[in-house]
Amino acid sequence: MLTILPLLLIILPVLSQLIWGTFSIYRPALFKFSQISWINFILQIVLSLVAFNIADYNFSKQYEQYPNPMRCGMPLVGMAVACFFSLFVLILILVIQFLIKRWRAKRNTI
Repeated sequence: MLTILPLLLIILPVLSQLIWGTFSIYRPALFKFSQISWINFILQIVLSLVAFNIADYNFSKQYEQYPNPMRCGMPLVGMAVACFFSLFVLILILVIQFLIKRWRAKRNTI
């Protein structure tokens, strides 16, 4: 389970923003879009750090069985790049949802 957990932690805020952000656009009385956006943005940063630490723990346990292990850091670099890419996708989703929300508000006032 610890092998797939970092990937799930990285994807979780993006999926949450897609679901709850869309819900807040169409039913703004229940949730505010800005609160959901900030929560998911902070959650993305925190969960990326947690996912990186879990991945580092997994790799250190994998190499623990050898007497003089030679560790490669490329999987951790890949995890860091996945975290940055997921943050970029989250920001892109936030911008698109904000533009949709603004467009709907402008259309409803006319």
